[in-house]
Amino acid sequence: MSTAPVKSLVDEQIEELPAHMAIPDDRVLMVFKGLTMWDAMQAAERAHISNPQAWSRRACLCGEWTLSYEVRA
Repeated sequence: MSTAPVKSLVDEQIEELPAHMAIPDDRVLMVFKGLTMWDAMQAAERAHISNPQAWSRRACLCGEWTLSYEVRA
């Protein structure tokens, strides 16, 4: 896989994150969406998240819920 010649906006924003907001190197961020928070938790459960209630971040944007989970790699 080749490296992009120009950094994306997302790459630049990740570099600017404070250390306390960074995801540890041994973890992966998994994100699930749904029309309700319950729908998003059900999507996480279908993806075999062992405890869907233990989300690390959540947001409701434009009527759609997003839950994120930090999962060990």
